[in-house]
Amino acid sequence: MMMPVAKRSTPRTVLTCPQCGSADLYYEAGLITGYKYHCKKCGYIGAFVIEKDMEEEKTGQ
Repeated sequence: MMMPVAKRSTPRTVLTCPQCGSADLYYEAGLITGYKYHCKKCGYIGAFVIEKDMEEEKTGQ
């Protein structure tokens, strides 16, 4: 008898601004300076961002 295999979903993450918590960031610079992100909402520019896990919505199937 075969057991059903549980479906594993890959965790989805979103980068958020450490000052205002917005997810409206874009990658601004790289190379020698390293990673830098710019927040469109508050104007934060920096390498430190917060990565949050997003839970997928479960459908009622």
